[in-house]
Parts: sequence; C-alpha cells; structure tokens
Amino acid sequence: MLILLPKGIGMETAPATTDNETLRGEIERLAELFRQAPGFIAVMRGPDLVFEIVNDAFEQVVGHRDLIGRPVREAMSEIEEQGFFELLDEVYQTGQPFVGRQMPLRLQRQRGGPIEEAYFDFVYQPIRDRSGKVTGIFLEGSDVTDRVWAEEYQQLLINELNHRVKNTLATVQSIVSQTLRHATNQAEARKAIEQRLAALSRTHDMLIRENWKGAEIRQLVAQTLEPFQSGAHKRFNVAGPELKLSSRTALDLSLTLHELATNAVKYGALSNDAGRIEVIWSVDGSTDPPHLRLRWEEEGGPPAHPPDRKGFGSRLIERSLARDLDGEVAIEFRPRGVVCTIEAPIIT
Repeated sequence: MLILLPKGIGMETAPATTDNETLRGEIERLAELFRQAPGFIAVMRGPDLVFEIVNDAFEQVVGHRDLIGRPVREAMSEIEEQGFFELLDEVYQTGQPFVGRQMPLRLQRQRGGPIEEAYFDFVYQPIRDRSGKVTGIFLEGSDVTDRVWAEEYQQLLINELNHRVKNTLATVQSIVSQTLRHATNQAEARKAIEQRLAALSRTHDMLIRENWKGAEIRQLVAQTLEPFQSGAHKRFNVAGPELKLSSRTALDLSLTLHELATNAVKYGALSNDAGRIEVIWSVDGSTDPPHLRLRWEEEGGPPAHPPDRKGFGSRLIERSLARDLDGEVAIEFRPRGVVCTIEAPIIT
C-alpha cells in the first residue's frame, strides 16, 4: 500500500533543516572571516559607490566614521582632488581593475583631527552581475606607511653613509694637518694622529651601536665631537643635564652633530685655531612628552654666510630631526658664526 505524506512531513524535513543550518553557519563563518581579515576590505554598490560592507581594518584606517549606506564621496570628502574618486569611476565604467602600490593618501583619521598622510597597497576590483554588468567595486588592501617610511629612512642612511665617507676624508685631512702644525717632533705627531683617528673610529662604532640601544646625551656628544678636538686647545664648551636618549634620537642627533662639526671644520669655527663652539642643552618638562632643547653656537671663525643652495647636510638635519623625530630645527648664519637650535620630543 502506498501512503502519501503531506508536504514538509517525513524524511525530507530533517535534511532540509540540516542544509539550511549548515548554509547559515557557513555564511556566519565567512562574515566573521571577512570582519577579522588583517587587510582592509570594503564593498561599494551602484554608480554612486555606496558603502555596503566594510571590515574592522577598513574602519580603523579611515577613523571609525559612519560609512554604511553613504556614497564614498560623501563619507570620505577629504580625499577629493587626490585622484581616488576618479580611479573608482574609471573602474566602474570600464570594468578594468586597478592595482595601486604605495599610493599616498591624506586622510582625516579622527573626527575634527588633522589630515594625516599615509601609504597604501590596494586593489579596486569591479563586481559584476550574472550578465557581466558592473554593479559595484570590491576594495582590498593594506596600510604600508611604516614600510614606506622605513625604506625612506634606510635610503637616508645609505646616502648619509656615502656622504660620510667624503666628510671623513676631510676630517682625517684636518686632523693630520692640525696635529702636524702643533707637534714638536715626529713621534709626538704620530701618537696624536693615531689617537685622533682612533677617536673617529670609536664615534663611528658608537653610531652603529646606538642604533639598537639608548645613549646618555653627554657621552653621545663627547664621543661624537672628540675627533674634532685640537690637542690642548679647548674647542668645545659642552653643558647640560643628564638625559637618556632613545636609540632613534641618539642616532639622529649623532648624525646632526657630526654634520655640524664637519661643516665647522670646512667653513666655520674649526677651520682656524681661534674658533670655539658651545653645545648647550636643556629639558623642557612642561610638555608631554618632555622636549630636548639643544643649541650649537660657533664663534671665532669666519663670518657665516647662507649657502647659495641647500646641500645634503642641511637636508639631512632637517629631515632626520624635523620629520622623523617630529622636531624643529633652525639654522642661522650670523657674522660670529653658525647657530643651530634643535628641539625634539624625548621618547624613551
């Protein structure tokens, strides 16, 4: 006898329920993976490119602003005239994806906050319906700002190394010349030259070592300037409180002092026997974090004149301190000599 069961009753019910639960579980799992993806992801729909889906990484990149249901031009108005809206329109109209590498973008990451520059690798991928028509754009990418800055800093150090080789030759020449001019005999001259070249070598070793460890500022200044001392003649007046610097600050300050001293040997207070240099620093504890204030002042040398064009040394000082350490640098060319004032936050 054949018995017909009502629709939805019997053996079909359990498999259908199981399939739905499995599908729901898969959707929830994929949604969670989408939300937790380390790279930023967003889906924009329609010709106005309205945000439909964004993950946590994307919200973090753009500052946790209201996005869902808003066109990209409205939700991220600060990137107008940076070329990204035009790229999105082109991808939507042509159906051709766009791949960007280390693309600079100025974003307002905090409501009411400043515009910040960052760098991104990303892909604009068109989304198509079953007929092949573009209906939206899938955005996927990653923030590579730290990598770009690290590469720029590495290139800066490579350039400084090349520049330092040339300056080291000038420094060695000055050491030998001054030593021979003041020595009374060959043995004395040989000993003094060896000591001063050894001091120059120790300064170079310190720069490498302090790239990984902190440094006390008095020792840092003393070792950096030791190769530029001139026998019994006191060329430097150094004063300031005890202060531990981070490895990054120590490295940049060492490069800066070495550059200032090298220029003083070539053109300033160390180019004759009468010149003197004062290096004085203090700590301003009224700011958060506290700030280092250092002043380099030359006197007794030839009158200082601004160069016809900014050289690599000036660019090094301005870039390494003013940008990388979020500091301020002012170089003045006075009749008595060069004066350089440096201010930078103390990061421990």
